[in-house]
Amino acid sequence: MAIHLYEDITLAQRISEGDLANPDDDTYNGTDGEAKDKELFVANEQTILAAALASGGTSLQLSAPLFTDGEIIVVDDEQMRILNGGGTTILAVERGYGGTIPAAHDPGAAVYSGYDYTGLVIEPVDVAGGNESAWYALALTQAGLDTAVDGAPLNLGDKAHHMTISFWRRCTVPSGTPVQNKTDLKLRLTGTENPIL
Repeated sequence: MAIHLYEDITLAQRISEGDLANPDDDTYNGTDGEAKDKELFVANEQTILAAALASGGTSLQLSAPLFTDGEIIVVDDEQMRILNGGGTTILAVERGYGGTIPAAHDPGAAVYSGYDYTGLVIEPVDVAGGNESAWYALALTQAGLDTAVDGAPLNLGDKAHHMTISFWRRCTVPSGTPVQNKTDLKLRLTGTENPIL
């Protein structure tokens, strides 16, 4: 999927997916049963144009190497298919993909992975040892955490390619638990990925 979890609204701190390079983590005082809330964000893979792109240009320059060959990307209202250069910052693209109109694009224009999502659900899962997934409560707002069911999935609904969705998680470590930093408690995001029409 071309959708990811992030720790910040600027989408600079992506939560790792499998390698624990940047987990959603905190250190808790389990002796006192400490709880911590955090707002998290769901967004498509995205970067910006590093240079202007003329309406007839077929080579674009990105600020980060995020996309793969064959992938559809969206700049402003135009869709493009990556012909080659995937994994680099210089891409050869097919312009006006999906019946969109090739247009000039300014440096700094957002470039999104070209997928919309339906039926997005986020849920806590524990992948090793004991199951502490009930330590997590999820809600669309911080106030909603007070009535959220511990360990229950949260329906995020549908998301267009250019939208960012936020939600909140509360992790509560039961009283009497040794001080710890959990690394096997994760958030699983599922849904249906749909190419933009």
